[in-house]
Amino acid sequence: MQTDNQKMLSSGAIYLCFSVLTQLVNLLLIPLYTRNLSQEQFGQYDLIISVQMLLALIITMGVHSGMIRFFNEFTDKQELRNTALTFAFLWGVLCIGGAWAVSPWISPLLFDHSTNTNLFIPYVVMISVFSCFNVIYSSFYTMQFKAMKSSSIQFSIIVSTLVLALYFFIHLQMGVIGILRAQLLANVLVFTTLLLMNLRTYRFILKREPLRKMLSYGTGLLLGDISAWVLSLSDRFLIKGYLNLSSVAVYSIGYKIGMLISPVFISPFMSVFTAFKFKAYKDEDGPEKIRKMFKLYNFFGWLCVLGLSLFADVAVRLVATEEYSTAGYLIPMISFSYFLSGSVAFYSLGLHIANQMRTNYLISLLAAIINVVCNIVLIPWLGIYGSALATVISYAVTNIVFYHYGSKYYPLNLSVFFPYKYLILYLPVYALHAALLPIFHTLLLEILLNILLVFIFIACSLLFRFISSHELLGNLLPAISRKFKKISLKGVQ
Repeated sequence: MQTDNQKMLSSGAIYLCFSVLTQLVNLLLIPLYTRNLSQEQFGQYDLIISVQMLLALIITMGVHSGMIRFFNEFTDKQELRNTALTFAFLWGVLCIGGAWAVSPWISPLLFDHSTNTNLFIPYVVMISVFSCFNVIYSSFYTMQFKAMKSSSIQFSIIVSTLVLALYFFIHLQMGVIGILRAQLLANVLVFTTLLLMNLRTYRFILKREPLRKMLSYGTGLLLGDISAWVLSLSDRFLIKGYLNLSSVAVYSIGYKIGMLISPVFISPFMSVFTAFKFKAYKDEDGPEKIRKMFKLYNFFGWLCVLGLSLFADVAVRLVATEEYSTAGYLIPMISFSYFLSGSVAFYSLGLHIANQMRTNYLISLLAAIINVVCNIVLIPWLGIYGSALATVISYAVTNIVFYHYGSKYYPLNLSVFFPYKYLILYLPVYALHAALLPIFHTLLLEILLNILLVFIFIACSLLFRFISSHELLGNLLPAISRKFKKISLKGVQ
């Protein structure tokens, strides 16, 4: 367990650092786009990204998820990875060919008739194919606890995208197509580098049994993933239908800032937890280990939700123009919905262990249906805020249902209502922020107030024993102590 803690701590720190760096670069891209595209154009770009995420699910076929699931069940890890890459290449070629063939008929239905819209679908499919290659390599390193290699892949992609966007989007003024071309070339460059680095170990091979297991697991997740797409991204199309592209643009800015909880906290946490849970659940004290992780997830998750809520206005002013100012009110609901979505990794563990993928995707399908219905009801009433509220409701229902069915196969004795008790602290702190904010007329004083409120939240969490200081620092302090002793011994020698 001591070794596991050290691996998790060091890996988590690396994932967090790279994730923060990646988001800092990504935050440079958002004002680059909002200040050089009209609201309607930015809204259309957000719709394109939504379509790309849907197509990416079909293109990847969940093969990287299957590789993660069965990574510890095959002796030859290289053969498992090579099989995943070979399948992704063959399937990707078919998808790219199909995209160029059907684009003239589908593009007019999804986008307007402006210049180059017929290129949108082929571009997003090619981006998805090369992104799939990179995710396979990233997942391969993640399962080996090689956090540095895994994290550097996504960071390299986003940095390359920024550099290429400055050329295609700003210098050549190619508009949305320039953004897509930058993303495509960035993924191609990173994949080419990874392939050359691993050329000696790569073989063009398709092993039947590993492929069958990976696809069986991955395609079992596919409908659930599509339902998750409906749950989190289909609202753009409903907002466009009920309102307009400008509303999509404002919603997109609020969503992009609110979802920062995912790359800054949830993704690094899950990168560690995914490898940990499939190893720990077999241990006699496995449930206890996972419950401790759940308490940490809730504390840090709520801390991120609060931080994003308090700094919402500041963030919107940094990345967008004045016409996007109302996006700040969306951020608390969006960040909270992402926090709830991350909780699914705990509640659904029993279904994954038992390979109950049918139940998994049926629950996700239920949540997607609830989301669409709530959007249809709430958007005409509350506008874009109704759409954000619909996402919160959907994920809350998803957690309850996953908890019910997941506990049948692997009981963790987690409470489905445990995350909500932090509302007792969050709501008063956020209300205090809203009450005091008009008094502080400078940005510096607003930032100092927000930092003070964050510390108040942490102190109250410890005071009310939602989390203990030992749980919060129990692994960190011994690790620092061991590191200090090693350095001291080297100095003595």
